[in-house]
Amino acid sequence: MTVSEPSHHTHIQPRVLNQSAKLQNVLYEIRGPVHAHAARLEAEGHRILKLNIGNPAPFGFEAPDVIMRDMIAALPTAQGYSDSKGILSARRAIVTRYELVPGFPDLDVDNVYLGNGVSELITMTMQALLDNGDEVLIPAPDYPLWTATTSLAGGTPVHYLCDESDGWNPDIADIESKITPRTKAIVVINPNNPTGAVYTAEVLSQIVALARKHQLLLLADEIYDKILYDDAKHISLATLAPTCSA
Repeated sequence: MTVSEPSHHTHIQPRVLNQSAKLQNVLYEIRGPVHAHAARLEAEGHRILKLNIGNPAPFGFEAPDVIMRDMIAALPTAQGYSDSKGILSARRAIVTRYELVPGFPDLDVDNVYLGNGVSELITMTMQALLDNGDEVLIPAPDYPLWTATTSLAGGTPVHYLCDESDGWNPDIADIESKITPRTKAIVVINPNNPTGAVYTAEVLSQIVALARKHQLLLLADEIYDKILYDDAKHISLATLAPTCSA
C-alpha cells in the first residue's frame, strides 16, 4: 500500500504542551494567587503590608562600600568562569569569617561552595539530596523557595508549626510528630524569614536533639544573621550540631 504525503490542505491538530506536573505544588508568593489577590485589594483602596519579598535594601541594608569598590575594580577581568566551587579568595574569606565565630566547627576551604545567593544553593542541595517521595520538614510560615525546590526535586514538603503566641518559635512536639521513615532533613531558618524570629540556644538544641535521635540532616538558612533587632543574639546551628548540619 502506498501512503501519500499529506497535502497542504490536510488539517493538523495543534499539539497542546501542558505545564509539567512537577509544578502542581510549586507556589511562590512573589507572583502567586495570594499576590494577585493582594493586588486586587490594593486596587480597591485597601492598605496592604507586603511581607512576601525578603528584600532588605529599601530599609538601608546595602552592600558595604568596600565590596562595591572591589566588584567594580574586578569587572574588566571577571568575565571568565571561576572554579566550580567559587572563587578561591572568596572561599578563603568565608573560612576566615567563620573562624571568628565561637564554637563553629573547623571549616576547610574545599568544603565551601559559593552560589548566586542562597536560592541557587538551596536548589542544588535539594536536587542532590532527595529521591522521589523523600520528605523535608520545613517551617510554616517559610521562605517559599524551600517548599518549591523540595517539590521540584521530587520530594514532599512537610510543614511544621511556628507558634505566633510563643514568639514564632518552632513547635518541637509538632516537628517530632511529623518525622517518618521518609524524612531526610529539617530546615531551620534563623533569623526566620518571614517572621523575623531569632531562636535561642534552648530552642535550637531541642531541634538538634531531634535530628540526632532520628539521624536527620539539618539545613541551616542563616542568610539574615546580621539583621538583628532588640538586642537579639544569633546562634549558628553549626555550633550546636557540627556533625549533622549544612
